[in-house]
Amino acid sequence: MTVRCAECGDAAVRSVGQVLHSGRELRWDAELRCPSCGAARCEHAGPEAAPPDVREALLIAHGPARLRLAGPLGDPAAALRVLREGAGVALGRARELLAELREFGLSGTAVEMAYWRVRLGERGVAAEVEEGFGQAYRYVGPPELRELLTGGGSGGQRVRTAGEFAAWVDARTAAELADPFTFVVDLGGALRLAPRRSEHVACAGAELVLGAGEVGFRRSGGGGRGAWEVETISNLSTGYCPDVRSWTTVAAALDRVGLPHPGGFTHPVVFRRCPECGRCGIVREGHYVCVFCDADLPGPGHWNVDGVPLA
Repeated sequence: MTVRCAECGDAAVRSVGQVLHSGRELRWDAELRCPSCGAARCEHAGPEAAPPDVREALLIAHGPARLRLAGPLGDPAAALRVLREGAGVALGRARELLAELREFGLSGTAVEMAYWRVRLGERGVAAEVEEGFGQAYRYVGPPELRELLTGGGSGGQRVRTAGEFAAWVDARTAAELADPFTFVVDLGGALRLAPRRSEHVACAGAELVLGAGEVGFRRSGGGGRGAWEVETISNLSTGYCPDVRSWTTVAAALDRVGLPHPGGFTHPVVFRRCPECGRCGIVREGHYVCVFCDADLPGPGHWNVDGVPLA
């Protein structure tokens, strides 16, 4: 990450990492070097969770990993003890984690999931780690908005199954269903839904996402009696500015819920950050030129919106 050098005030580079020490102990470290003044500093942490900025950087660089059970859970009590002791959480939260592991899998950095795989394996619970199932996007909108929302709630309605979607859609009025909804796909691969005028960062609970945009639903077959399906969907989110390639994880979230969809964004949006003025905008009609300063923008396949700000 790019950070402010405490010695000279110029931009320095802070390299961060996470490791499974001795096969079962979770650790993180960081190394800072300033090319301007030569200052250098190392940070080495003991067995503790990585700070939020370190964890976020790892998730963005490598994407999240998912931990799934490798077979039937023969001893739920043993798994519950591992999750409660390892995460240092109350029994109620440990039960939520266990339910998530059994139904959908847990998600986090690859090293975190390897840590849980080892800890569970020591208690006879077999699990496996899956990597590379999506790119993580951080919020890149006005920072003051995220600060207002941090700790302000659990975000949009999480919809992971056909039953959860049925309950959610039955609670909506006809007027609400006439308009698209704000959506995000969280790091666990679950769809989160909120009213259209909701901020995406609020829908996501200010967390990283695998996708974001707007989605509209309709009944199939006409007459308002068929099954629900996706009518329109886009990656329009000026808070996260996801690449059009985020469709893969969006489609997976819709498939999990059992919602038929068009097979791609019906209204794809191409976001680019100008390398000259640094402002983010939308590319229209394939014209890769900054609308603010007329500089050339990176072309197709070169999403470049996210930049780690100076800290």
